[in-house]
Amino acid sequence: MRSKHPSSGPQNLLTDAQQTFLYAACFYPYVRIIMEQACVFGACKCFFLPGYIPGCEESLSRQQVWSGLVGLPASPAHCPVSIHTMQHHSALSHGAAAPWQSPTASSMARSETQPSHAHPDRDYHPQPGGGRGCLTRCFALPSAGYRYNDLVSPHYLTMIANLSGCSAHRRTPNCSDICFHQKYRTHDGSCNNLQHPMWGASLTAFQRLLKPAYQNGFNLPRGFSLAEDGRDLPLPLPRLVSTAMIGTETITPDDQFTHMLMQWGQFLDHDMDQTVAAISMSRFSDGAPCSEVCSNDPPCFSIAVPANDPRVRNGRCMFFVRSSPVCGSGMTSLLMNSVYAREQINHLTSYIDASNVYGSTEQESRELRDLSGRKGLLKRGRVVPSSGKHLLPFAVGPPTECMRDESESPVPCFLAGDHRANEQLGLTAMHTLWFREHNRVATELGALNPHWDGDLLYHEARKIVGAQMQHITYAHWLPKVLGEAGMKMLGEYKGYNPNVNAGILNAFATAAFRFGHTLINPILYRLNETFQPIRQGHIPLHKAFFSPFRIIQEGGIDPLLRGLFGVPGKMRVPSELLNMELTEKLFSMAHSVSLDLAAINIQRGRDHGIPPYNDFRVFCNLSSAQEFEDLRNEIKNLEIRENLYGTTKNIDLFPALMVEDLVPGTRVGPTLMCLLTTQFRRLRDGDRFWYENPGVFTPAQLTQIRQASLARVICDNSDHIQQLQRDVFRVASYLQGMVSCEDIPAVDLRLWQDCCEGEEGMLCH
Repeated sequence: MRSKHPSSGPQNLLTDAQQTFLYAACFYPYVRIIMEQACVFGACKCFFLPGYIPGCEESLSRQQVWSGLVGLPASPAHCPVSIHTMQHHSALSHGAAAPWQSPTASSMARSETQPSHAHPDRDYHPQPGGGRGCLTRCFALPSAGYRYNDLVSPHYLTMIANLSGCSAHRRTPNCSDICFHQKYRTHDGSCNNLQHPMWGASLTAFQRLLKPAYQNGFNLPRGFSLAEDGRDLPLPLPRLVSTAMIGTETITPDDQFTHMLMQWGQFLDHDMDQTVAAISMSRFSDGAPCSEVCSNDPPCFSIAVPANDPRVRNGRCMFFVRSSPVCGSGMTSLLMNSVYAREQINHLTSYIDASNVYGSTEQESRELRDLSGRKGLLKRGRVVPSSGKHLLPFAVGPPTECMRDESESPVPCFLAGDHRANEQLGLTAMHTLWFREHNRVATELGALNPHWDGDLLYHEARKIVGAQMQHITYAHWLPKVLGEAGMKMLGEYKGYNPNVNAGILNAFATAAFRFGHTLINPILYRLNETFQPIRQGHIPLHKAFFSPFRIIQEGGIDPLLRGLFGVPGKMRVPSELLNMELTEKLFSMAHSVSLDLAAINIQRGRDHGIPPYNDFRVFCNLSSAQEFEDLRNEIKNLEIRENLYGTTKNIDLFPALMVEDLVPGTRVGPTLMCLLTTQFRRLRDGDRFWYENPGVFTPAQLTQIRQASLARVICDNSDHIQQLQRDVFRVASYLQGMVSCEDIPAVDLRLWQDCCEGEEGMLCH
């Protein structure tokens, strides 16, 4: 039963693992795919079928594997047991973990685990007309009901789970240092809720309001293939929806709110959620880059370009890869002796905790900290000569997207708490402001408390910075987005509720909060001290992506900041949604076919199994739309209402939320308002360190936190800005609507001075 193997690698583990793999390949075909993917991820050092899996260096041939390990014929030609036979005896429909059937088993046969371009040596070969096929290379089994855990021993199942990397993700945090956890957050969000320490933590699954909607009920995106039920109409291509309903060249300026409304929304989003993409950007089957192929072979899920597309002439698809599933969901759930639909991973902590400044893991936080002194500072980059203030440090490592063209951009990406800090220049300017704010607060706290060590200074400054972000979001930003009606729906804060899970909802991250894309101007304005264009001029958005060199060489962050609070934002008009810079030129310098943000959003929703719009209407106590006419109260425009989707039950969530008519006094429609208030209520009520929760700050300190404003942060941390409006989210004219920074209230940090004489409002460490 054992085979000889090259000297590289531990021989006993290798042969055990190979045997396990072969048993799984015969009796449980989906395990084989999981392990192939694990090999691509580098989790198992390519122990399995190394002649087949891309990137493996072992020389063991397929024939050696098959014939040498378990005594199978070198070239077995037949397999008498079909998946269909197995399905008849499956207990899955009763909740048992059987590998042969899903709620729609014929759909699963064409799922991510069964690439359409099957390799000649693969075990499963789909047959026309129903997804039934033969498990070649398998033993002749009697026609009896087999479950994978009958056929593969617990020892081997445990080994597969370990080698796939899933077991490592089942971490249990240590919350025993209660002295620390009573006062400060962890960087990964764990131990916030002491009864449920992983609620809201980074690298955990998104939450669901409604059960996921996959084409096969398990892991296959809606629209992955033509509808199997002839009564169903196929979903329209995401790119077609984008060009017909969403993309616009016409922009209506917002008469109330500045472009900073959009920019704070993006910065805030990058504090709360980031979906983990597939680790490999190439097909698991043959290693072909997803950017060069138009296929749905995992992890690729290319966005098809319809015929007669108004822009794309020389390409059939746009690049897209599926999000990584949580270990223990989708196919890997079967390894865990259970069946769970595919769920996706939030890379960040859910809480509004300034993780975009400090990172979402302990390791990230240490990479960002300046540990050389006892000052509690974050690492600093080069100095701006005119102000003496620091830019963000540069990221280290191989060249990044910021250096895609060294003739134009010889400057590497900046390093910040979120990996997307360089995505566009306005966002980079915000990251610069808040990194400076931490160092400013830490430095002032150090002067007030010279006996504090670096760790204490760091954590106290981090606590203050996170609280300021919470206050700006809920007191200044959300009221403009949600209006009076939405804030009433959100409700007043009544204290911490340990029974509320503050995790980010999948529908929020994948559809609802992407409403901010409709607020983006196609131009980033850059203004001088008198709010006139700088010498280098304004910049089209597609030239602002991953361009940190423009901050260093073209005037720093001040012109960008003035362009955000000194210029009206883009008004949300149902017929003017995403500007063409986002739908026709997204990351045009990095892709042969420019991407389309609207199409990406729709495709991502399907990838994540986000239920259709109609389901969320019902959740939000709106009527269930049986006919398009039933949408008339929320989507008045008839052309928009009946465009593209053949039935109301097909309508994707993202585009529907975008075309809903705005509730008067808000920037959102009724369903979107419902989803946003649901999420922001959970983020507030389920956060033990919420700034208004009694005991997080003293009453005197809380009074000071409530003085915080984004205007004050700009005054303290820009290079030279001295004139701005008190509320940088509201449109104001220069100079009439602006005031001096001296007139903007500031947080008085003297209330954090360590004093043990018992004075009210003082700290005593």
